[in-house]
Amino acid sequence: MTRSNQRDCTPLRLRTSAERNAFGAAVCYLNARGNGGDRGRDGGETGGGNRAVSAEEAFLEALEFARREILHRFVHGVLRGRPAGVPTARVVERESPAIPDTEAFERTAFDGTQLLEAVTPLPTTCRQLALLPFPASETVLVAPIARRHGYDRYRLVGPVSRLSTARSSESVANARPPSVTRVSGPGELVSLLEREGGFSDASQADRIREEVAESVANLALARLARGVHARAVETAAETAETATDSPVEPIEAGIAAADDAAAFERIVTDGHPFHPAGKLRRGMTAADGLAYAPEFTDRVDLRFVAIERDAALETRARGADGESLTARLFGLFDGLEASLERAIPGSADAAAYAVVPVHPFQYHRTVPERYARRCASGRIVPIPECSRPATPQLNLRTVVPFESERTADGPLSHLKLAIDVQTTNVVRTLSPQAVANGPRVTALVREITERESFESLGIVPEPAATCYYPPGGSQPYTAGDEFDDARHLSALVRTNPLAHPLVAGADDAIPVVASSLLAESPATGRPLVCDLIERYATVTEATTIAEAALAFVDAYAGVVVPEQLRLLTTYGVALESHLQNSLVVFDRDRARPIGTLVRDLGGIRVHGGRLGEHGLSFTPYPDSDLDADGERDLHKKLYYALFQNHLAELVATIAAETAVDERACWARIRAHCERAFEQVRAETAVPDARVRRDERALFAERTTHKALTAMRLRGKRHEYVTSEVSNPLTPAGRAVIDPT
Repeated sequence: MTRSNQRDCTPLRLRTSAERNAFGAAVCYLNARGNGGDRGRDGGETGGGNRAVSAEEAFLEALEFARREILHRFVHGVLRGRPAGVPTARVVERESPAIPDTEAFERTAFDGTQLLEAVTPLPTTCRQLALLPFPASETVLVAPIARRHGYDRYRLVGPVSRLSTARSSESVANARPPSVTRVSGPGELVSLLEREGGFSDASQADRIREEVAESVANLALARLARGVHARAVETAAETAETATDSPVEPIEAGIAAADDAAAFERIVTDGHPFHPAGKLRRGMTAADGLAYAPEFTDRVDLRFVAIERDAALETRARGADGESLTARLFGLFDGLEASLERAIPGSADAAAYAVVPVHPFQYHRTVPERYARRCASGRIVPIPECSRPATPQLNLRTVVPFESERTADGPLSHLKLAIDVQTTNVVRTLSPQAVANGPRVTALVREITERESFESLGIVPEPAATCYYPPGGSQPYTAGDEFDDARHLSALVRTNPLAHPLVAGADDAIPVVASSLLAESPATGRPLVCDLIERYATVTEATTIAEAALAFVDAYAGVVVPEQLRLLTTYGVALESHLQNSLVVFDRDRARPIGTLVRDLGGIRVHGGRLGEHGLSFTPYPDSDLDADGERDLHKKLYYALFQNHLAELVATIAAETAVDERACWARIRAHCERAFEQVRAETAVPDARVRRDERALFAERTTHKALTAMRLRGKRHEYVTSEVSNPLTPAGRAVIDPT
């Protein structure tokens, strides 16, 4: 056994300031729930057999997992995204790992046999090796690959090794393998990339170093919640009057939340599946995370702030449903209107104020500082007497109010709030563009759905919104201090998915956020989608799990894909239907997908030309991204979000966890796409040339990948950096996928 592959017997320790800052919060979290002495599903052996571990040990063990997981995402992002200025990585076969004959590897003084000897033993599931050259550091990183999935999505496994390419003449003469160490974590990769000139500047390198360190600490902390969730579900099952065969009902019963659908938002603990800073919450401490993140808490105290109406931008959708946000809030929360009247200055008229729901983090941190002068003048008025409990959703800033006495009209609406916290690439405030566009797009979508009568696709409305909008400036605001003031005090209302006809009109249906399908079910410890497939196998009398998995993917694609393609080709509307924005509607008992709901209208693209053919138009707020630059803009939006993010991650998980042939899954998805385009040809007046263009873009052998890691290295937030990847919707793209 080589030195690099021996078990590290040194004590587990905290390495970064982010880890040290999270340590006390983690211990407090576990001890407060009586779980400090329990070994969770992710705990490894630290000696003493299955002895109980302390809360401190549990967090340190979770850190080991988190360091490797974030490192894997980072390495994968470099491998797949090919950042500018960084030598191109190569993938070689495990059995014959020939050193690539490229300039980046020309100083490598070892051959494939010596490389393999240096990194042996490898995980038994390893099929290939990713080689990432860093000539400036005389280093090659070696990452074992278990599997290649669709769109060149690699599943990394085991430790990442660092091999030195600087070798003495003696070691070369004696054919010794190169010196090798294990990469300790993502921070080490930052240093290697910095020496290659991979960052836009030194400050960006420092920023990314901090971001990945925070992601490690936050991911480790979040992993602790898995054990807490599992025990909650187990307790609920023990006290239930009857057992259930449904894979979703134990989560609904055991995970506390404002409503059943919100429970699934809480079990997603791992963050963005392939972003290197997928658990970043910059601006929040670890203690803040425990207080406000969905994996840790089922409720936050929703607060309210009033704004003089002449300093507010209030928007609402056209039509009978066109109530203002303020009117809706008064209808949702008993006592809010009376609290407003008591909070405003004595001579003021309550009708002269608009009300904005505010996240408690923003209410206590941002509002008092940013708006101190306006609060002193009475233009902005916090309402201290009124707060209401709400469950935070996966994106942290959207909340689901708990039911109150005002529920006669159905499930309570969701509220999307501003919060001065960066997750992945963006600070999650709510811009004037979102405030203005949400109700406008809602009205547009309503007109389209009234004409089309979609059977399996629903788009969640955003009928009203409000933000602070200081008078007297250079309106409309698109940048500067006034713009920043507007986006930090803003909110919109979103219809509860439980109220959508696809859910309310079905028999025993539940909308499940698609991200949770990849998450570990607290009932079984497996990805939730595996539990659904197992139940699907039973009710369909499938002979094998692989057969059921393929049938499940077929049914899933049938309700997720066709009508989104129809919307794109016919009307020029591309939805941003990635995992977090998609809620798949399931039959609770049979685990059968029956529909899909897409939320977040701020991320869509609209093609004015295609829309205009139907007598429809849409005028977005200035500097909005919604107005598509052309057909290519539409294709990039929908094809990346739906196929590369949503379906690719789902299919990869199913293929990794079952014996299903992933290539067959993609063939089924392709068939749904082809039928959707044929339906457009047969049922609409859309020109055939346009249908062919949309088909060609979707079925191109090489397709555009949104390179999130490369974007972060260059400091880009909204401007895309792309790379090309193989396309599993084509025979050539399926051919490179590893078989089961």
